[in-house]
Amino acid sequence: MLETRRRAELTVTAVLLGLGLLVAAVATHDAWRRVGQPSPGHAIMENLLVVVGGGERGILQPFDKVVALNGRVLTSAAELTAEVQRHPPGTVLHYLVARGHQLMEIDVATRTVTLQWFRRFVVEALIPGLLFLVLGGAVMFLKPGAGESRIFFAFCLISAATTILYPDLHTTHRFTTLMLATWALTPNALAHLALRFPEKRGIARRHPWLVPLLWAEGAVAAAALPLTFFWRSLALPMFVAACWGVALIALIVSLARTARRGSTPLARQRAKFLAVGFAVSFLFPVLGTAAEILFWIGVPYLNQSWRLNLVFPLVVAYAIVRYNLFDIGAVLRLGAIYSAATVLVTLLYAGSLTGINVAFSMLDMSVSPLVPAGLVSLLVVALLNPVYQRTQRLVDRAFFRQRYDAQQTVERLASAMTTVLELPRIGGLIRHTVDELFHPVTTTLVVSDDGTRGYRALDERGATVAADSPLLRGLARYRGPLNRGRLSEDPALADLSGACLAAMEHLGADLVVPIVFHDRITALLILGPKRSGAAYTTEDLRLLRLLLDQSAVALENARAFTALQAALRRVEILESVRASLSKFVPRAVQSLIEEAPEAPALAKRDVDVSVLFVDIAGYTRLSERLDSERVNRLVERYFGAFLDEIVQYGGDVNETAGDGLMVIFQDPSESRHAEAAVLTACAIVRRTREINVEDGALAEPITLHVGVNSGVANVGATKIEGTAGTRWTYTASGSVTNVAARLAGVGEDDAVHIGPETRRRLGDGFVVEDMGEQRLKNVEEPVRVFRVVEGVAGPSSSGGVVVPAATWGRQTTQPR
Repeated sequence: MLETRRRAELTVTAVLLGLGLLVAAVATHDAWRRVGQPSPGHAIMENLLVVVGGGERGILQPFDKVVALNGRVLTSAAELTAEVQRHPPGTVLHYLVARGHQLMEIDVATRTVTLQWFRRFVVEALIPGLLFLVLGGAVMFLKPGAGESRIFFAFCLISAATTILYPDLHTTHRFTTLMLATWALTPNALAHLALRFPEKRGIARRHPWLVPLLWAEGAVAAAALPLTFFWRSLALPMFVAACWGVALIALIVSLARTARRGSTPLARQRAKFLAVGFAVSFLFPVLGTAAEILFWIGVPYLNQSWRLNLVFPLVVAYAIVRYNLFDIGAVLRLGAIYSAATVLVTLLYAGSLTGINVAFSMLDMSVSPLVPAGLVSLLVVALLNPVYQRTQRLVDRAFFRQRYDAQQTVERLASAMTTVLELPRIGGLIRHTVDELFHPVTTTLVVSDDGTRGYRALDERGATVAADSPLLRGLARYRGPLNRGRLSEDPALADLSGACLAAMEHLGADLVVPIVFHDRITALLILGPKRSGAAYTTEDLRLLRLLLDQSAVALENARAFTALQAALRRVEILESVRASLSKFVPRAVQSLIEEAPEAPALAKRDVDVSVLFVDIAGYTRLSERLDSERVNRLVERYFGAFLDEIVQYGGDVNETAGDGLMVIFQDPSESRHAEAAVLTACAIVRRTREINVEDGALAEPITLHVGVNSGVANVGATKIEGTAGTRWTYTASGSVTNVAARLAGVGEDDAVHIGPETRRRLGDGFVVEDMGEQRLKNVEEPVRVFRVVEGVAGPSSSGGVVVPAATWGRQTTQPR
């Protein structure tokens, strides 16, 4: 849609330029035909009023009215011209002239229109008018679709028409209506420029209806002025003249203000040159002409002052070349390349054709003229693209060295990024390259942050772009480089213009370029103004997009690599945490969490288990006699030996105290975990005795109280809530656990006491002693207690092997 509008706009521009050139050609032809013809000796408009604006008047004054000539009352300028041409040059004619309410009789001799007059027409009217046309057309074709381009083109078109057609207004009168209509629009064009150029004024943003109202008034004046002109009413011309002078002064003041307080150095520099151009070219002639219209007085040297309008196109052309007012550098480059390539291809064609013809003639070969032409055409087709590419490189190297060096820099960057994966290093390469090419005051690269959905900076400035920033909405809509000019002039961004400009001001940005990967904006390059004060040209933007397109893949790879490194680091941390926690967390809990990390089966449930309690007898007395460090070493040594036996038989340490352990055994076979618990208990007692023998330094050997009980217990997580917080513990609770703990406290040293259910499940490999029913602490009913006298190690007597703790809760068995 936008491209269609742009093409339509360029088509309209071309049509208007064509019409302007046609009018200029007709006016020039009319001026040439007047050479050698007699003229009245003073400038008379079509309504018989004496011209204003510095035209040739003799002793007449502005707006004097010619009433009669040689006693004949005149009704039109055509009658006056016909009468003048009836007499040879030098004939004195008698005029009756009305000046205000007075009638005057004067005699004026006719003159011959000389070639000098035609030269003055060319220098003072035609050339400045054509310069205005060329300047306006160049701006439109260089920067189509921009609001500032449209208004500048309108001003140039109006200025060209009034400049070229002013001589026609008081000579041939062919374009009087067109001249008056375009002049009536001049104040509106100047006022619009004051509101829009080179920066949009706040009043225009706050009241967008001002511009349409301005041009509506101009259209009414342009339609009405030709009518009132022929009625000889001067009220509307006087109103237009007053507006003309006021609008010009307002424009110059506006430009001077921007030159002092513009938002960027470039805007101030542009405004300074434009203010000088308008003041020098138009201030005196416009105010002088307005004074003649308003006060009907002649202003001296007014005709000569209008020659200054040639200065304005030259000043604007200088500003375009020096300060890239409308990005003309890119067009100059393309023009040079195409011109050089065309010349080379033409020379190649002509030289090859001549060489082939000479070769055939030397060989006395008679061939059709089409043969050499065909051979040369094939040669040109084959070499056209290489010639164009070589010409482009040659022209760039010779006349556009900066662009040629920029291409080399971009190639070096692309090569460097192929060997780098670290995101900060790639960001540094991009920033360094941009600084080298464009010399901005600040350069910031921000990359997308998946956590905040915004963008964070890679440099030390720490700048960020929030997820709800209007800049992101503007970039999502436009998908191209955003600068202040684009935001001010693009109608598609009108609703975001103010907010985006404020965001850019906050970031210190003059240009924001998105880096797109797979239709997703992955990063933003934020550039401040250039240190030179120059603007970012179309060629700069094209080069930036090329650079960033090549960087997009490298940035995305670096982001993925950085994310992978962060993920691996998190995995390392989690593994470290897991390894540390595994020392404190029961293996059953570890296994359940590993099987289902998001929802581990930690809820309480009834499970058939065997519970082993081990208690060090005399621990309190030992702690009192020995220092704490020695006690800790002893406990670690004994408990380390205990742990080896517990792990061997598939037990899981559930709880530890200073002098005791609680171990849970579980297996799909109730006899296997009972046997495993008893075997573990016997092994622990055996290892204790061995350590006691090895360490004879203890005055009192370590003895154990051990109890084992089997049955259904409530196994799972228990939540303990308090004012300080919530704590979870994973254990087996119920009467089975309670009885096992009390069996350990029966009182015999190094004895393994088991409950009746455990005894029932044991095989023949164990010798036990029935100690009868006994009363246990906190147990209501008497419990029959058995003491293990002798046990076996290795495979259980009931078959199979003890299933490790990692299989608790799963209904699986393992074969022998």
